[in-house]
Amino acid sequence: MIGWGEPGIRMMAARWQAWGKRWNGRKVPGRVRSAPERPWRSLRWTGDRYGGSGFKRRVGGDCPDGPEVCPAPSLRRDRRLFVESGYQMHKGICGGPVGPALAGALGLAAAASPSFAQEAAVSEAPLASGAEAQAQATPSTPAPTSHTPGKGFFDRFIDETDHGLDLSNFLAKGGFIPVPIIITEPAVDGGFGLAAAFLSVDPDHPRQVTKHVIGAFKTGNGSDGIGYFQSGFAFDGRLNYRVGVGHGKVTLDSYPAFAPSGVEYTNHYDYGIFGSALWHFGDERFSAGPLFDFRKLKSQLDIPGLPEDFANQFNHTLHTGALGLGFHFDSRDNTLTPTRGTNAFVEGKFNRGTFGSDRNYETYNVETYSFDRLTPNLRFGLKFELKAIRGDFPVFFAPAIDLRGVQAMRYQGMTTVSSEVETTWQLSPRWSILAFGGFGATDAGSKRLYKDSGAVWAGGGGIRYRLARKLGFDAGIDVAYGPGGAVFYLQFGHAWSLTMD
Repeated sequence: MIGWGEPGIRMMAARWQAWGKRWNGRKVPGRVRSAPERPWRSLRWTGDRYGGSGFKRRVGGDCPDGPEVCPAPSLRRDRRLFVESGYQMHKGICGGPVGPALAGALGLAAAASPSFAQEAAVSEAPLASGAEAQAQATPSTPAPTSHTPGKGFFDRFIDETDHGLDLSNFLAKGGFIPVPIIITEPAVDGGFGLAAAFLSVDPDHPRQVTKHVIGAFKTGNGSDGIGYFQSGFAFDGRLNYRVGVGHGKVTLDSYPAFAPSGVEYTNHYDYGIFGSALWHFGDERFSAGPLFDFRKLKSQLDIPGLPEDFANQFNHTLHTGALGLGFHFDSRDNTLTPTRGTNAFVEGKFNRGTFGSDRNYETYNVETYSFDRLTPNLRFGLKFELKAIRGDFPVFFAPAIDLRGVQAMRYQGMTTVSSEVETTWQLSPRWSILAFGGFGATDAGSKRLYKDSGAVWAGGGGIRYRLARKLGFDAGIDVAYGPGGAVFYLQFGHAWSLTMD
Protein backbone atom coordinates (compact mmCIF):
# COMPACT_ATOMS: atom_id res chain seq x y z
CA MET A 1 0.00 0.00 0.00
CA ILE A 2 1.52 3.33 -1.07
CA GLY A 3 1.14 6.08 1.51
CA TRP A 4 -0.39 9.49 0.93
CA GLY A 5 2.86 11.30 1.67
CA GLU A 6 4.98 13.02 -0.95
CA PRO A 7 7.17 9.93 -1.67
CA GLY A 8 4.05 7.85 -2.21
CA ILE A 9 2.64 10.41 -4.62
CA ARG A 10 5.92 10.42 -6.56
CA MET A 11 5.76 6.64 -6.90
CA MET A 12 2.17 6.82 -8.09
CA ALA A 13 3.10 9.55 -10.57
CA ALA A 14 5.88 7.36 -11.97
CA ARG A 15 3.42 4.51 -12.46
CA TRP A 16 0.92 6.90 -13.99
CA GLN A 17 3.50 8.03 -16.55
CA ALA A 18 4.29 4.43 -17.39
CA TRP A 19 0.64 3.63 -17.92
CA GLY A 20 0.11 6.68 -20.16
CA LYS A 21 -2.86 8.98 -20.00
CA ARG A 22 -5.67 6.58 -19.29
CA TRP A 23 -8.95 7.83 -17.83
CA ASN A 24 -12.11 5.80 -17.26
CA GLY A 25 -10.68 2.87 -19.21
CA ARG A 26 -9.79 4.80 -22.39
CA LYS A 27 -6.55 6.34 -23.61
CA VAL A 28 -6.59 10.04 -24.28
CA PRO A 29 -4.12 11.26 -26.92
CA GLY A 30 -1.53 13.88 -26.06
CA ARG A 31 1.90 13.95 -24.61
CA VAL A 32 2.55 12.69 -21.11
CA ARG A 33 3.72 15.46 -18.82
CA SER A 34 6.80 14.75 -16.81
CA ALA A 35 6.34 14.63 -13.08
CA PRO A 36 8.23 17.87 -12.25
CA GLU A 37 5.80 19.86 -14.42
CA ARG A 38 3.00 19.26 -11.90
CA PRO A 39 3.30 20.77 -8.40
CA TRP A 40 3.04 17.77 -6.08
CA ARG A 41 0.86 19.47 -3.53
CA SER A 42 -1.63 20.57 -6.16
CA LEU A 43 -2.44 16.99 -7.17
CA ARG A 44 -4.56 14.29 -5.63
CA TRP A 45 -5.50 10.77 -6.60
CA THR A 46 -9.17 10.68 -7.59
CA GLY A 47 -9.63 6.90 -7.57
CA ASP A 48 -12.80 5.02 -8.38
CA ARG A 49 -14.82 7.03 -5.85
CA TYR A 50 -15.19 9.84 -8.37
CA GLY A 51 -15.75 7.63 -11.37
CA GLY A 52 -12.23 7.83 -12.76
CA SER A 53 -8.59 7.15 -12.03
CA GLY A 54 -5.44 9.25 -12.09
CA PHE A 55 -4.41 12.66 -10.82
CA LYS A 56 -6.44 15.83 -10.64
CA ARG A 57 -5.62 19.34 -9.56
CA ARG A 58 -6.74 20.01 -5.99
CA VAL A 59 -7.17 23.78 -6.29
CA GLY A 60 -6.77 26.62 -8.74
CA GLY A 61 -6.47 27.00 -12.48
CA ASP A 62 -7.66 25.01 -15.42
CA CYS A 63 -6.54 21.44 -15.81
CA PRO A 64 -3.55 21.62 -18.19
CA ASP A 65 -4.62 18.52 -20.08
CA GLY A 66 -8.20 19.64 -20.69
CA PRO A 67 -11.53 18.36 -19.32
CA GLU A 68 -11.27 15.02 -21.15
CA VAL A 69 -8.05 14.17 -19.26
CA CYS A 70 -8.85 15.73 -15.91
CA PRO A 71 -12.55 15.22 -15.16
CA ALA A 72 -13.73 16.96 -12.04
CA PRO A 73 -15.45 14.96 -9.29
CA SER A 74 -19.07 15.66 -8.55
CA LEU A 75 -19.65 18.48 -6.11
CA ARG A 76 -22.19 16.36 -4.34
CA ARG A 77 -22.49 18.36 -1.16
CA ASP A 78 -21.90 21.77 -2.76
CA ARG A 79 -24.87 21.59 -5.10
CA ARG A 80 -27.65 20.62 -2.70
CA LEU A 81 -28.48 24.08 -1.43
CA PHE A 82 -31.48 25.10 -3.45
CA VAL A 83 -32.96 21.66 -3.83
CA GLU A 84 -32.73 21.30 -0.05
CA SER A 85 -34.11 24.74 0.68
CA GLY A 86 -37.19 24.50 -1.51
CA TYR A 87 -37.91 20.87 -0.74
CA GLN A 88 -37.48 21.30 3.01
CA MET A 89 -39.73 24.35 2.97
CA HIS A 90 -42.24 22.16 1.12
CA LYS A 91 -41.86 19.16 3.42
CA GLY A 92 -41.18 20.80 6.74
CA ILE A 93 -43.32 23.91 6.56
CA CYS A 94 -45.85 24.11 3.77
CA GLY A 95 -47.11 20.55 3.76
CA GLY A 96 -48.10 21.21 0.15
CA PRO A 97 -46.88 21.84 -3.38
CA VAL A 98 -45.41 25.32 -2.99
CA GLY A 99 -41.95 24.18 -1.93
CA PRO A 100 -41.28 22.07 -5.04
CA ALA A 101 -41.92 25.05 -7.29
CA LEU A 102 -39.58 27.12 -5.15
CA ALA A 103 -36.91 24.44 -5.26
CA GLY A 104 -37.25 23.99 -9.00
CA ALA A 105 -36.63 27.63 -9.78
CA LEU A 106 -33.84 27.87 -7.25
CA GLY A 107 -32.07 25.07 -9.06
CA LEU A 108 -30.84 27.74 -11.48
CA ALA A 109 -28.37 28.84 -8.83
CA ALA A 110 -27.71 25.50 -7.18
CA ALA A 111 -24.29 25.25 -8.74
CA ALA A 112 -23.23 28.78 -7.98
CA SER A 113 -20.79 27.95 -5.22
CA PRO A 114 -17.38 29.56 -5.62
CA SER A 115 -15.84 26.09 -5.68
CA PHE A 116 -17.41 25.71 -9.10
CA ALA A 117 -14.75 28.05 -10.47
CA GLN A 118 -12.04 25.56 -9.52
CA GLU A 119 -13.90 22.48 -10.70
CA ALA A 120 -15.89 23.65 -13.72
CA ALA A 121 -14.07 21.41 -16.20
CA VAL A 122 -16.59 18.60 -16.03
CA SER A 123 -16.06 16.05 -18.79
CA GLU A 124 -18.75 16.25 -21.47
CA ALA A 125 -17.76 13.07 -23.27
CA PRO A 126 -20.53 10.97 -21.61
CA LEU A 127 -23.14 13.47 -22.82
CA ALA A 128 -21.95 13.72 -26.39
CA SER A 129 -22.97 11.33 -29.11
CA GLY A 130 -20.59 8.54 -30.07
CA ALA A 131 -19.36 10.47 -33.11
CA GLU A 132 -18.86 13.63 -31.09
CA ALA A 133 -17.00 11.80 -28.34
CA GLN A 134 -14.72 10.22 -30.93
CA ALA A 135 -14.09 13.62 -32.49
CA GLN A 136 -13.18 15.04 -29.10
CA ALA A 137 -10.62 12.28 -28.64
CA THR A 138 -9.03 12.75 -32.07
CA PRO A 139 -5.80 14.81 -31.95
CA SER A 140 -6.24 16.12 -35.48
CA THR A 141 -9.61 17.69 -34.71
CA PRO A 142 -9.12 21.47 -34.48
CA ALA A 143 -10.25 23.07 -31.28
CA PRO A 144 -13.28 25.35 -31.55
CA THR A 145 -12.67 29.03 -31.75
CA SER A 146 -12.55 30.33 -28.22
CA HIS A 147 -15.00 32.98 -27.16
CA THR A 148 -13.56 34.96 -24.29
CA PRO A 149 -16.21 35.59 -21.63
CA GLY A 150 -16.32 38.73 -19.61
CA LYS A 151 -15.89 41.40 -22.34
CA GLY A 152 -19.44 42.58 -21.80
CA PHE A 153 -22.39 41.90 -19.55
CA PHE A 154 -24.09 39.52 -21.97
CA ASP A 155 -20.84 37.68 -22.80
CA ARG A 156 -21.02 35.89 -19.48
CA PHE A 157 -24.19 34.14 -20.71
CA ILE A 158 -22.51 32.76 -23.86
CA ASP A 159 -20.51 29.53 -23.78
CA GLU A 160 -16.92 29.86 -25.01
CA THR A 161 -16.93 26.53 -26.87
CA ASP A 162 -20.21 26.30 -28.80
CA HIS A 163 -21.39 29.93 -28.33
CA GLY A 164 -24.74 28.71 -26.99
CA LEU A 165 -26.76 30.30 -24.19
CA ASP A 166 -25.10 29.11 -20.99
CA LEU A 167 -25.12 30.19 -17.32
CA SER A 168 -21.87 28.48 -16.28
CA ASN A 169 -19.69 31.60 -16.30
CA PHE A 170 -22.35 33.69 -14.58
CA LEU A 171 -22.88 31.14 -11.82
CA ALA A 172 -19.12 30.76 -11.34
CA LYS A 173 -18.98 34.23 -9.80
CA GLY A 174 -20.85 33.08 -6.69
CA GLY A 175 -21.69 35.81 -4.15
CA PHE A 176 -25.23 37.17 -4.47
CA ILE A 177 -27.57 35.41 -6.91
CA PRO A 178 -31.19 36.56 -7.49
CA VAL A 179 -33.54 33.83 -8.71
CA PRO A 180 -37.11 34.22 -10.02
CA ILE A 181 -39.66 31.55 -9.05
CA ILE A 182 -42.37 30.31 -11.41
CA ILE A 183 -45.03 28.00 -9.91
CA THR A 184 -47.06 25.84 -12.30
CA GLU A 185 -48.65 23.41 -9.79
CA PRO A 186 -52.44 23.35 -10.40
CA ALA A 187 -53.16 22.59 -6.74
CA VAL A 188 -52.32 26.21 -5.89
CA ASP A 189 -53.41 27.78 -9.22
CA GLY A 190 -49.86 28.69 -10.19
CA GLY A 191 -47.88 31.57 -8.80
CA PHE A 192 -44.60 33.43 -8.65
CA GLY A 193 -41.88 34.46 -6.23
CA LEU A 194 -38.31 35.62 -5.80
CA ALA A 195 -35.32 34.27 -3.91
CA ALA A 196 -31.86 35.62 -3.15
CA ALA A 197 -28.83 33.49 -2.38
CA PHE A 198 -25.59 34.53 -0.69
CA LEU A 199 -22.65 32.14 -0.98
CA SER A 200 -19.24 32.16 0.68
CA VAL A 201 -16.37 29.68 0.51
CA ASP A 202 -13.49 28.68 2.76
CA PRO A 203 -10.39 29.34 0.59
CA ASP A 204 -8.58 26.42 2.23
CA HIS A 205 -11.48 24.07 1.47
CA PRO A 206 -13.12 25.25 -1.76
CA ARG A 207 -15.84 22.60 -1.67
CA GLN A 208 -17.06 23.69 1.76
CA VAL A 209 -19.50 26.47 1.01
CA THR A 210 -21.73 28.32 3.46
CA LYS A 211 -25.04 29.17 1.84
CA HIS A 212 -27.77 31.59 2.85
CA VAL A 213 -31.07 31.80 0.97
CA ILE A 214 -34.11 34.00 1.56
CA GLY A 215 -37.22 33.70 -0.58
CA ALA A 216 -40.89 34.65 -0.86
CA PHE A 217 -43.81 33.39 -2.97
CA LYS A 218 -47.48 34.05 -3.73
CA THR A 219 -49.90 31.77 -5.57
CA GLY A 220 -53.17 32.10 -7.44
CA ASN A 221 -55.26 30.60 -4.64
CA GLY A 222 -53.99 33.03 -1.99
CA SER A 223 -51.13 31.03 -0.52
CA ASP A 224 -48.04 33.04 0.37
CA GLY A 225 -44.96 32.77 2.50
CA ILE A 226 -41.37 33.74 3.24
CA GLY A 227 -38.48 31.55 4.30
CA TYR A 228 -34.79 31.47 5.15
CA PHE A 229 -32.40 28.57 4.69
CA GLN A 230 -28.74 28.04 5.59
CA SER A 231 -26.34 25.16 5.12
CA GLY A 232 -22.65 24.66 5.72
CA PHE A 233 -19.92 22.38 7.03
CA ALA A 234 -18.05 21.73 10.23
CA PHE A 235 -15.31 19.41 11.53
CA ASP A 236 -13.20 19.59 8.36
CA GLY A 237 -16.20 18.96 6.14
CA ARG A 238 -17.33 15.76 7.84
CA LEU A 239 -20.52 17.34 9.22
CA ASN A 240 -23.02 18.86 6.83
CA TYR A 241 -25.70 20.92 8.60
CA ARG A 242 -28.92 22.42 7.22
CA VAL A 243 -31.44 24.64 8.95
CA GLY A 244 -34.43 26.64 7.76
CA VAL A 245 -37.33 28.70 9.07
CA GLY A 246 -40.54 29.81 7.38
CA HIS A 247 -43.77 31.74 7.88
CA GLY A 248 -46.91 31.98 5.76
CA LYS A 249 -50.17 30.37 4.79
CA VAL A 250 -50.98 27.54 2.42
CA THR A 251 -54.42 26.83 0.96
CA LEU A 252 -55.04 23.35 -0.45
CA ASP A 253 -57.79 20.85 -1.17
CA SER A 254 -58.15 17.63 0.78
CA TYR A 255 -60.03 14.63 -0.67
CA PRO A 256 -61.44 12.55 2.20
CA ALA A 257 -63.56 9.48 1.54
CA PHE A 258 -66.84 11.39 2.10
CA ALA A 259 -65.92 14.29 -0.26
CA PRO A 260 -64.34 12.97 -3.47
CA SER A 261 -64.65 16.42 -5.09
CA GLY A 262 -62.41 17.97 -2.42
CA VAL A 263 -62.62 20.20 0.65
CA GLU A 264 -60.61 23.43 0.79
CA TYR A 265 -58.68 24.36 3.93
CA THR A 266 -55.91 26.81 4.90
CA ASN A 267 -52.98 26.35 7.26
CA HIS A 268 -51.60 29.56 8.77
CA TYR A 269 -48.03 28.98 9.91
CA ASP A 270 -46.68 31.22 12.67
CA TYR A 271 -43.40 29.40 12.16
CA GLY A 272 -41.84 26.21 10.93
CA ILE A 273 -38.27 25.31 11.87
CA PHE A 274 -36.49 22.28 10.44
CA GLY A 275 -32.96 20.99 10.08
CA SER A 276 -30.49 18.15 10.05
CA ALA A 277 -26.86 17.40 10.83
CA LEU A 278 -25.46 14.54 8.75
CA TRP A 279 -22.06 13.07 9.55
CA HIS A 280 -20.19 11.70 6.52
CA PHE A 281 -18.26 8.51 7.22
CA GLY A 282 -14.89 7.40 5.82
CA ASP A 283 -16.72 6.48 2.64
CA GLU A 284 -18.31 9.85 1.83
CA ARG A 285 -21.23 8.21 0.11
CA PHE A 286 -22.64 7.20 3.50
CA SER A 287 -23.93 9.65 6.09
CA ALA A 288 -26.23 9.65 9.10
CA GLY A 289 -27.45 12.05 11.71
CA PRO A 290 -30.30 13.66 13.66
CA LEU A 291 -33.28 15.53 12.20
CA PHE A 292 -35.63 18.04 13.81
CA ASP A 293 -38.94 19.65 12.83
CA PHE A 294 -40.95 22.15 14.93
CA ARG A 295 -44.07 24.03 13.82
CA LYS A 296 -46.86 26.25 15.13
CA LEU A 297 -49.91 26.67 12.92
CA LYS A 298 -53.62 27.30 12.91
CA SER A 299 -55.75 25.32 10.48
CA GLN A 300 -58.91 26.88 9.02
CA LEU A 301 -61.90 25.07 7.53
CA ASP A 302 -65.09 27.06 6.88
CA ILE A 303 -67.43 24.31 5.64
CA PRO A 304 -70.22 23.32 8.09
CA GLY A 305 -71.78 19.88 8.43
CA LEU A 306 -68.64 17.78 7.93
CA PRO A 307 -68.12 14.53 9.87
CA GLU A 308 -66.75 15.23 13.35
CA ASP A 309 -63.68 13.02 13.06
CA PHE A 310 -62.58 15.19 10.12
CA ALA A 311 -63.86 18.63 11.17
CA ASN A 312 -62.24 18.33 14.61
CA GLN A 313 -58.83 18.34 12.93
CA PHE A 314 -59.27 22.03 12.01
CA ASN A 315 -59.95 25.49 13.46
CA HIS A 316 -57.52 25.35 16.35
CA THR A 317 -53.87 26.07 17.03
CA LEU A 318 -51.48 23.15 16.76
CA HIS A 319 -47.90 22.76 17.99
CA THR A 320 -45.75 19.95 16.60
CA GLY A 321 -42.27 18.98 17.70
CA ALA A 322 -40.28 16.10 16.25
CA LEU A 323 -36.81 14.64 16.52
CA GLY A 324 -35.61 11.87 14.25
CA LEU A 325 -32.76 10.11 12.53
CA GLY A 326 -31.73 9.70 8.91
CA PHE A 327 -29.41 7.28 7.08
CA HIS A 328 -28.31 8.38 3.61
CA PHE A 329 -26.36 6.98 0.66
CA ASP A 330 -25.37 9.06 -2.36
CA SER A 331 -23.18 7.95 -5.29
CA ARG A 332 -24.64 10.22 -8.01
CA ASP A 333 -22.25 11.80 -10.46
CA ASN A 334 -24.24 15.05 -10.38
CA THR A 335 -26.94 16.17 -7.97
CA LEU A 336 -28.49 18.57 -10.49
CA THR A 337 -29.03 16.28 -13.48
CA PRO A 338 -27.70 12.83 -12.51
CA THR A 339 -26.70 10.33 -15.20
CA ARG A 340 -25.19 7.59 -13.02
CA GLY A 341 -25.34 6.50 -9.41
CA THR A 342 -27.87 6.02 -6.63
CA ASN A 343 -29.34 8.21 -3.92
CA ALA A 344 -31.15 6.31 -1.17
CA PHE A 345 -32.19 7.19 2.35
CA VAL A 346 -34.31 6.08 5.29
CA GLU A 347 -35.70 8.68 7.69
CA GLY A 348 -37.96 8.62 10.73
CA LYS A 349 -39.33 11.54 12.76
CA PHE A 350 -41.11 11.20 16.08
CA ASN A 351 -43.49 13.89 17.36
CA ARG A 352 -43.83 13.66 21.13
CA GLY A 353 -45.14 15.78 23.97
CA THR A 354 -41.63 15.71 25.41
CA PHE A 355 -40.49 17.70 22.35
CA GLY A 356 -43.38 20.18 22.59
CA SER A 357 -45.87 18.44 20.30
CA ASP A 358 -49.61 18.52 21.01
CA ARG A 359 -49.95 15.14 19.28
CA ASN A 360 -47.91 11.96 19.32
CA TYR A 361 -47.30 10.59 15.83
CA GLU A 362 -44.49 9.37 13.58
CA THR A 363 -43.50 9.81 9.94
CA TYR A 364 -41.31 7.42 7.92
CA ASN A 365 -39.69 7.80 4.50
CA VAL A 366 -37.86 5.19 2.42
CA GLU A 367 -36.73 6.57 -0.94
CA THR A 368 -34.42 5.34 -3.72
CA TYR A 369 -33.36 7.02 -6.98
CA SER A 370 -31.05 5.24 -9.42
CA PHE A 371 -29.51 6.36 -12.72
CA ASP A 372 -27.42 4.68 -15.42
CA ARG A 373 -26.70 4.62 -19.16
CA LEU A 374 -27.85 2.07 -21.69
CA THR A 375 -25.82 3.61 -24.54
CA PRO A 376 -23.74 6.78 -24.83
CA ASN A 377 -26.90 8.64 -25.88
CA LEU A 378 -29.59 6.81 -23.90
CA ARG A 379 -29.91 6.84 -20.13
CA PHE A 380 -32.60 5.91 -17.65
CA GLY A 381 -33.73 6.67 -14.11
CA LEU A 382 -35.78 4.75 -11.57
CA LYS A 383 -37.60 6.19 -8.59
CA PHE A 384 -39.26 4.49 -5.62
CA GLU A 385 -40.83 6.26 -2.63
CA LEU A 386 -42.54 4.71 0.37
CA LYS A 387 -44.02 7.13 2.91
CA ALA A 388 -46.04 6.39 6.02
CA ILE A 389 -47.56 8.19 9.00
CA ARG A 390 -48.78 6.59 12.21
CA GLY A 391 -50.31 7.65 15.53
CA ASP A 392 -52.51 10.64 16.33
CA PHE A 393 -51.50 12.65 13.26
CA PRO A 394 -53.22 15.75 11.81
CA VAL A 395 -55.19 14.65 8.78
CA PHE A 396 -53.64 17.28 6.52
CA PHE A 397 -50.12 15.91 7.16
CA ALA A 398 -50.95 12.51 5.68
CA PRO A 399 -48.55 11.67 2.81
CA ALA A 400 -49.71 11.75 -0.80
CA ILE A 401 -48.82 10.17 -4.13
CA ASP A 402 -45.98 12.12 -5.76
CA LEU A 403 -45.96 11.67 -9.56
CA ARG A 404 -45.76 13.99 -12.53
CA GLY A 405 -49.29 14.24 -13.89
CA VAL A 406 -50.96 13.76 -10.49
CA GLN A 407 -52.14 16.87 -8.66
CA ALA A 408 -50.28 17.46 -5.41
CA MET A 409 -52.07 16.11 -2.33
CA ARG A 410 -54.81 14.56 -4.50
CA TYR A 411 -54.40 11.00 -3.15
CA GLN A 412 -53.54 10.79 0.55
CA GLY A 413 -53.40 7.92 3.01
CA MET A 414 -51.54 6.48 5.97
CA THR A 415 -49.17 4.73 3.55
CA THR A 416 -48.30 5.79 0.01
CA VAL A 417 -46.14 4.34 -2.75
CA SER A 418 -44.89 6.34 -5.75
CA SER A 419 -42.67 4.86 -8.46
CA GLU A 420 -41.54 6.22 -11.80
CA VAL A 421 -39.26 5.27 -14.68
CA GLU A 422 -37.71 7.79 -17.06
CA THR A 423 -35.65 7.42 -20.25
CA THR A 424 -33.68 10.28 -21.80
CA TRP A 425 -32.31 10.46 -25.33
CA GLN A 426 -29.39 12.88 -25.76
CA LEU A 427 -29.90 14.46 -29.18
CA SER A 428 -26.82 16.70 -28.94
CA PRO A 429 -24.55 18.05 -26.21
CA ARG A 430 -27.21 20.70 -25.51
CA TRP A 431 -30.60 19.13 -26.29
CA SER A 432 -32.36 15.99 -25.07
CA ILE A 433 -35.86 14.57 -24.99
CA LEU A 434 -37.37 12.24 -22.43
CA ALA A 435 -40.35 10.03 -21.70
CA PHE A 436 -41.60 8.92 -18.29
CA GLY A 437 -44.31 6.84 -16.71
CA GLY A 438 -45.30 6.20 -13.12
CA PHE A 439 -47.49 4.21 -10.76
CA GLY A 440 -48.78 5.14 -7.32
CA ALA A 441 -51.13 3.80 -4.66
CA THR A 442 -52.36 4.70 -1.19
CA ASP A 443 -53.58 2.69 1.78
CA ALA A 444 -56.13 4.51 3.92
CA GLY A 445 -55.06 2.62 7.03
CA SER A 446 -56.98 2.22 10.27
CA LYS A 447 -58.46 5.73 10.46
CA ARG A 448 -60.26 5.41 7.11
CA LEU A 449 -60.47 9.18 6.72
CA TYR A 450 -59.31 8.66 3.16
CA LYS A 451 -60.12 5.78 0.88
CA ASP A 452 -57.68 3.43 -0.80
CA SER A 453 -56.73 4.96 -4.11
CA GLY A 454 -56.20 1.79 -6.08
CA ALA A 455 -53.70 1.96 -8.93
CA VAL A 456 -52.94 5.49 -10.12
CA TRP A 457 -51.06 5.80 -13.42
CA ALA A 458 -49.49 8.84 -15.05
CA GLY A 459 -46.92 9.58 -17.74
CA GLY A 460 -45.72 12.02 -20.32
CA GLY A 461 -42.72 13.52 -22.05
CA GLY A 462 -40.43 16.50 -22.00
CA ILE A 463 -37.52 18.36 -23.52
CA ARG A 464 -34.33 19.61 -21.88
CA TYR A 465 -31.67 22.20 -22.69
CA ARG A 466 -28.22 22.12 -21.06
CA LEU A 467 -28.38 25.51 -19.37
CA ALA A 468 -24.99 25.21 -17.62
CA ARG A 469 -22.66 22.98 -19.66
CA LYS A 470 -19.79 22.91 -17.18
CA LEU A 471 -22.12 21.74 -14.43
CA GLY A 472 -24.27 19.30 -16.39
CA PHE A 473 -27.34 21.33 -15.40
CA ASP A 474 -30.48 20.94 -17.53
CA ALA A 475 -33.71 22.95 -17.67
CA GLY A 476 -36.85 22.36 -19.68
CA ILE A 477 -40.53 21.53 -19.88
CA ASP A 478 -42.57 18.43 -19.03
CA VAL A 479 -46.14 17.71 -20.05
CA ALA A 480 -47.71 14.87 -18.08
CA TYR A 481 -51.13 13.24 -18.23
CA GLY A 482 -52.81 11.63 -15.23
CA PRO A 483 -56.27 11.01 -13.77
CA GLY A 484 -57.05 14.73 -13.70
CA GLY A 485 -55.88 15.49 -17.24
CA ALA A 486 -52.76 17.20 -18.53
CA VAL A 487 -50.34 19.04 -16.24
CA PHE A 488 -47.53 21.37 -17.36
CA TYR A 489 -44.23 21.66 -15.45
CA LEU A 490 -41.16 23.89 -15.71
CA GLN A 491 -38.13 21.87 -14.62
CA PHE A 492 -34.77 23.16 -13.39
CA GLY A 493 -32.42 20.28 -12.81
CA HIS A 494 -33.87 16.80 -12.62
CA ALA A 495 -37.60 16.49 -11.91
CA TRP A 496 -36.80 14.30 -8.87
CA SER A 497 -34.27 16.74 -7.42
CA LEU A 498 -36.97 18.05 -5.10
CA THR A 499 -37.10 14.83 -3.15
CA MET A 500 -33.52 13.61 -3.60
CA ASP A 501 -30.72 14.76 -1.29
